[in-house]
Amino acid sequence: MFSDLDEQLAATLKHRAGGDVDPTPIVEQARHRGRRLRLRRRGLITGGVAAACVALTSVALAIPGVRSTEDPIMPAAALMLPEAQSDGTVRPEEVGADPATVHFSTDALVSGADFASWRTGRGIESVEFRGPSGQARFVLARTEVLLDGLQQTLSSQGRPQGRTEVRVGDRSGVAWFDPSGERKLWFVRWQPTDGIWAQVDMYATSRDEAAGTASRVRFDGAHRCAVPFRLESLPTGGRLLECSVTLGRSGRDAFVEGALVVGDASGRWLTVRAQPAPAGDDARPGNLVAGPYRARRQGSDVLEMTVEPCVVEAFRKGWGNGYTEAEGLAILGGYQPARDLDRPDTW
Repeated sequence: MFSDLDEQLAATLKHRAGGDVDPTPIVEQARHRGRRLRLRRRGLITGGVAAACVALTSVALAIPGVRSTEDPIMPAAALMLPEAQSDGTVRPEEVGADPATVHFSTDALVSGADFASWRTGRGIESVEFRGPSGQARFVLARTEVLLDGLQQTLSSQGRPQGRTEVRVGDRSGVAWFDPSGERKLWFVRWQPTDGIWAQVDMYATSRDEAAGTASRVRFDGAHRCAVPFRLESLPTGGRLLECSVTLGRSGRDAFVEGALVVGDASGRWLTVRAQPAPAGDDARPGNLVAGPYRARRQGSDVLEMTVEPCVVEAFRKGWGNGYTEAEGLAILGGYQPARDLDRPDTW
């Protein structure tokens, strides 16, 4: 999910610049700098759980990404999740059911991306690629209703045009667009197989270009949604509901951030997020006990602790609902970090 800051920036840019400016690179840089300041000054939380959804292709960004000439450029494979066992098919009941598995591949579409944000759980699987060469989103869902409920993450003028028929490979689908400068924001929706719905959001010059990109998504394999930590102390009745992870290849670390959502049958849920701690950051010791760790409050609804090499947060409201502080501390107490942040295959 995206924060209020994302929505405000997107609304402002669409209103003042005709909708052809994508605010994602601005928000990404602002979040990164803001997080460093917050960790040093211990201010209020402003970040967000990486969210959601997406796919990629070669689409021109209105605002190019900024890349330091001193940063190493990792191969596009650094954005890929580790492979999971699969029989080569995806069934409707499996989509978004296991928060550890993504049932599609977009390897052929990521050559120009700098970041990939993967998500799976609660009936939806998605990935978003973004970078100097473009931005797009792919979503796989159990029902069309879930696709209808998605928040639009790419900027446009907010005036979607009527739907037309389109072919995605050998399957029929629909496409529509929203004006966004020379390249329109196209949406392509189809059923890769009966009982499963898919959608690509991307900037393209034509319907055929967007449909061609959609046809490059594959459904004959699976991948693990891997984050560099485990939660080994869940409340009674609690289970993992969702996994999300952002990987990058234009900086010194492949891992950008990862999150797990814990919840139960009563509708309670809590998000635990980990991010690499800024170099040279000296975190003050916490006064709360979370298993073997010391945690601290950030505002009234966020718990935070440092477990090298990451800063770890538990969101009880906003990105959580219903869990008490004591339960949040118990969940954090079961946090077990991976040994190597740059090797997703070992997570």
